[in-house]
Amino acid sequence: MKLALVFCLIAAVGYGVGAVLQALGARRAAAKGAVGLIAMGKQPVFLLGLLTDLGSWVISRFALHTLPLFAVQTILAGSLAITVLLARVVLGAELRRPDRLAIVATMAGLVIVGVSASEDTAKGVGHALKVGIVLGIPTVALLGLFAIKLNKSVVLAVLSGAAFTGSALAARAVHIRDESLVGILDEPLLWAVLIYAVLALGLHATALMQGSIGPVTAAMWATEVLVATIVGAIALGDHMRPGWTIPAIIGIGLTLVATLVLARSPAQELEHRAIPPATHPSVEPLADAGSAMTGDGTSQ
Repeated sequence: MKLALVFCLIAAVGYGVGAVLQALGARRAAAKGAVGLIAMGKQPVFLLGLLTDLGSWVISRFALHTLPLFAVQTILAGSLAITVLLARVVLGAELRRPDRLAIVATMAGLVIVGVSASEDTAKGVGHALKVGIVLGIPTVALLGLFAIKLNKSVVLAVLSGAAFTGSALAARAVHIRDESLVGILDEPLLWAVLIYAVLALGLHATALMQGSIGPVTAAMWATEVLVATIVGAIALGDHMRPGWTIPAIIGIGLTLVATLVLARSPAQELEHRAIPPATHPSVEPLADAGSAMTGDGTSQ
């Protein structure tokens, strides 16, 4: 279990770094008048952030073999604290007193959750749950398309969190009985893991394009933690160590509250990370775009 916790911590750091890089790439694309995932994909820094997210996702899947879903998702939610710390250390952003307290609360909450998690393998799932997991893919995709048309970044972030949780749920529940190539490829939950992940990344990237990184990331992680806790307990039999149920709930609550506080941190503001050094060729486009942005980072 100790190795699984290390995997979770590494993935949390990776998600924090990836969120900053993707937001920077998305805003640079918008500053040049380009919109859409294809335009963002032409930004090297965005692609680097996406690859960082992907690597973090792969690492976190290993933790799901021995840690409950709620523990993995809660620890990964600590990535928002990493984002704020990076903005302070690397970019010189200011941290308020509530931000510092929220970072400490996040660390405390993650320690409690990590200690309270019971090391166990997920129980096998029935056919009905498998069907439900698979049918969730087109449902989230259609809702995502509707949210894109309405320009609702927070809704997109919630759907992204739901898709990430769907991927984690499928990864936690998958049991491959036939280890031949045909047997592996014939497992629907394995495909669900991958499809949910791609869908989640796309929804998250689009949410960052339309809204501010703080509220978007907070909504995504809050969704992941809450859904993972409920679904993992009901569908997979995830549980806490004996006598640690109340501390675990407190740890999850601390992490969620701290996440909401950090989402409002000045360190999450666009101007701290989107304006490159004076020698960068895209300074002028970004400066011009900055004058047309509102205080929360969205276009007027």
